[in-house]
Amino acid sequence: MPHTGIVKGVLGMLARHELSVHQRKPHVRQLVYVALPGVLLLALANYLQSGYPLPGIIVAITAVLMMGAAFFMSSHEKLLATAESLLLLFALLASVALGLLGGIAGSGILWIYAFPFLALWLKGQRQGAQWSLVWLLAMAFSMLAGSSIFPFAYAYDEKFVLQASAALLFYSAIALAYNFSRSQLEEKLYVSEQGMQAKTRDYVSRLELAAYQDGVTGLPNRLRLLDILSREIANAQERGHTLLVAHIRLKKMFETAILIGPDASDKLTRNIAATMTATVGSRGIFARVRRDEFVCIYRKHTEDVNASEIIRDVLAFRLEYKINDYAVHIDHTIGVASFPSHASDAETLLRKAAQAMLQAQFANQGLAFYEERMELQFNRQQLLFVQLHEALHKNALSLHYQGLIDLQTGAVIGAEALARWIDPVSGPIAPAEFIPIAEKSGLIKAFTLWTMREAFGQLARWRAEGLDLFVSINLSARCILDHQLIDDVRGLLKEFNIPAEAIVLELREASFADTPETALQNMMSLHKLGFRLSIDDFGTAHTSLASLKDLKIDELKIDQSFMRSMATDANSRAIVLSTIQLAHNLNLRVVAEGVESARAEQQLKDMGCDIAQGYHYCKPMPADVFNQWARSWQINRRAVLSA
Repeated sequence: MPHTGIVKGVLGMLARHELSVHQRKPHVRQLVYVALPGVLLLALANYLQSGYPLPGIIVAITAVLMMGAAFFMSSHEKLLATAESLLLLFALLASVALGLLGGIAGSGILWIYAFPFLALWLKGQRQGAQWSLVWLLAMAFSMLAGSSIFPFAYAYDEKFVLQASAALLFYSAIALAYNFSRSQLEEKLYVSEQGMQAKTRDYVSRLELAAYQDGVTGLPNRLRLLDILSREIANAQERGHTLLVAHIRLKKMFETAILIGPDASDKLTRNIAATMTATVGSRGIFARVRRDEFVCIYRKHTEDVNASEIIRDVLAFRLEYKINDYAVHIDHTIGVASFPSHASDAETLLRKAAQAMLQAQFANQGLAFYEERMELQFNRQQLLFVQLHEALHKNALSLHYQGLIDLQTGAVIGAEALARWIDPVSGPIAPAEFIPIAEKSGLIKAFTLWTMREAFGQLARWRAEGLDLFVSINLSARCILDHQLIDDVRGLLKEFNIPAEAIVLELREASFADTPETALQNMMSLHKLGFRLSIDDFGTAHTSLASLKDLKIDELKIDQSFMRSMATDANSRAIVLSTIQLAHNLNLRVVAEGVESARAEQQLKDMGCDIAQGYHYCKPMPADVFNQWARSWQINRRAVLSA
């Protein structure tokens, strides 16, 4: 601070050193608590001191009256300044009385210099300096001119007057300088405190922003969305309107982020958010709830849920961008729930919209509206997933076997391993229900390994007992794409010491028809190991002739739907016949599943089919029962041949 500033500050000419009412309020009572007993003691000392009784009496009386009044006035903010002035007026009158009556020549000299400190403490730098100036003039008058005007005034020695005046000026300067330094320190502390508070407020605001706002897009996050949706529900309820909540999941965002990098991925996400919000406009409120998921709240003014508007707005998003020279196209899946039809609170409405989105995703559809039936189905799927996971760990599943019959010889030559599950709570659960759950949930690998281990082990036991069969095992699309598959089956062959030729691995036609290049390497490796490969449910999907040649397939298994209609439908018979002829021309064996009558069996024999399977021969049965059935079948067949 420049020197002129310091001088102005000491003299109380800088307004910022004034004390606020809040700061001054406790000073009055604190001063009364401390000063009144001290003043009374010093007044008593002056009274008892020879020659100074009157100043002591005056000081004592005025102290009680004026300090008492100031004490009670200090409880009211409007009277606070008056209370302060009353205390200083008492101190000024007491000082003048002591000066005129000679008190400062006695014991008064010990405490008379407290006035400027009290004035500055009560009034702050500016007004304290003014009161101190008045006090100095009053003391100078009482010492220098008092005796010449008032006959009762004390006549001071000239030398004492000089010394006392110098002391008064010195202590006043000390008080002014000290209070100025103190006020500067308090100002710095205040500025520092304000700075810390500003930083704290900024930090808290940023925390609140992070807590309620998505950091990439600037859209509300899930936490903020709950508040917004709750408010929208309340408004819609009050006005009799409806709301639609669309839960949008972007497809392959993780893979795209790996390809283009994190910064470009954030840019892509911002572009997607901008596209969606611009398309919907003021009709919807968007939020980003997860990395690849958004929610849009639509305001509706009728009870009718108009699906065409959702399809037009949301399905029509053109999420096509060029990021870092990559042409990026993002597909999406949407689930929709409505208020008040589906839920009356924000949490439930969001959950049901998310369930609808998952149902759309499972069904490979772009859009699905919430249905209670879907929720029950979804909940059952989740329950079965948990139960299936536990059943795999506890080995609570079992394999049943259905015989495969050589149509030319009538012999049992193999068996298909079929999983069965009887849950202790839910009872029997159909493979058509739990196998898709295993495939969608990621349990299919553990399930397939369990199936292969059980089937390999049973085949080894049958071979040791002299029952020469092969076993067919279903292999899912996910497993054929698993890089660990070859090591797993190689380890099982070694563990059970069985030839790979005794195993037929069945792959559903739809599982690799669209991705032959992805599955080719594993299928070629399985073929080299000696496994026989079969296309299951042939005819239900599209498989090119090139795929049949390149994939080294050994067998085609005609879907049972053709068997059921073959007896009465000429087209089904034609498809079966052409399939058998095609397979034989490619040196492939043909298996017909779902054979349920002697007529169907004879038709297949006439067409030249190789193997049959179905209820006409046997139902799937446990391994020990199948063992007895197979031996009985072979005995009966030999008896028929010998006859």
